[in-house]
Amino acid sequence: MMSVTQNKTAQLGVVGLAAALMGIGQNGLLVSLPFLVEQSAFSLSTWSILIAVGSLLFLPSAPYWGRYSDRHGPKIVVVRALAGMALSFSLLSVFAFVSHINEALVSLCLVGLLLARVIYGCTVSGMVPASQHWAILLCGEENRLQAITSVSIGLSAGRLIGPLISILVLKLSPYAPLMVMVALPCVALVTAMMLPSPSVEEKTQAKKEPLPWLPQRKLLPYLFSGLLLCAAIALLQYSFSPLIGSVTQWSTGQISDAIGVLLTISAACTFVTQVLVIKKKKLTPLSMYRIGSVLLLAGFALFLTANIWVFGVAMTLAASGAALLVPAYTSSATEQQRDYPGAVAGYISMFHTIGYGVASLMAVTATISANYPIYLCITFSALIVLIAYLAVNRQQEKEIKAV
Repeated sequence: MMSVTQNKTAQLGVVGLAAALMGIGQNGLLVSLPFLVEQSAFSLSTWSILIAVGSLLFLPSAPYWGRYSDRHGPKIVVVRALAGMALSFSLLSVFAFVSHINEALVSLCLVGLLLARVIYGCTVSGMVPASQHWAILLCGEENRLQAITSVSIGLSAGRLIGPLISILVLKLSPYAPLMVMVALPCVALVTAMMLPSPSVEEKTQAKKEPLPWLPQRKLLPYLFSGLLLCAAIALLQYSFSPLIGSVTQWSTGQISDAIGVLLTISAACTFVTQVLVIKKKKLTPLSMYRIGSVLLLAGFALFLTANIWVFGVAMTLAASGAALLVPAYTSSATEQQRDYPGAVAGYISMFHTIGYGVASLMAVTATISANYPIYLCITFSALIVLIAYLAVNRQQEKEIKAV
């Protein structure tokens, strides 16, 4: 029995590592972006569009891979996501380097970079839905929250160490972070391929009623919670620079350092909350949902204070609230459709992407006033509070309390 448990623990660790690579890649790419602009033939706006293309492709492909995971098992989806990640970053590094040394091939390199981001969006979008499905199969339905939290911890750890890795290897070469993101997925790919495929329950395969392509109405409160949360967090990050500039007389370098500190506080608080509170089953999903929504609202409200030191406290509250919210609404949503955990995770990933898109459209409000984006963040978080306290039906509440 002990060997079986250890085997499952090792498998869960590999699944968490695969999810962590997404966080490392996302935040690591952002840190190395200024150097890529400097060392390639493309401007910041071009790189931003290329990155956005990969993210937008998550909209149709994440639900597709979630359904595919439900039908054929999560291992094949995770393997394809890791292979796509390695290939995508390989193409990014090659074409970025070629554009720097040969200006005659700039147009070809742009097409190559676009292809790299298309590959990323069409394959890596399945990573989180399949990883969550795999974790649930390993941990069992009764430990659904802990399974989802394991994947969330992986993502948070990746986002925390991603910038640190990039900062260290950038001393070697501007392209070093991209090469790291080729090597790490290859290692994870070999490890994942060696793991046994988790068995999918027969009742899922024999399900007569097909799952509709659009999410069912009972999932909407949880999906909109994810949309609003991602929109609020992303909008806050977009507005950091004008917000800090409005309350200090700091230089651009000092503002950049302050943003780095706030992002580090966010990642650290998220990681600690997930490990010490969620992983140890201190709260029920409903309690996490409600407490998390209130903490998020309180954190955003504190950003209206014209004191840079209070921003650290505000970031702590907001990050802790978000850390409680994500596994809470993900667990509650998958509980509504137990036979389709991959598809539900795909829906959530899709709504997360929509939230990021909404934030990018509203980021322009920071040019009017540094506080305008914060007002929007407060509005979004207040809506999450209403969903957490009013939109969750009584039957779901009783089920969660009974667990």
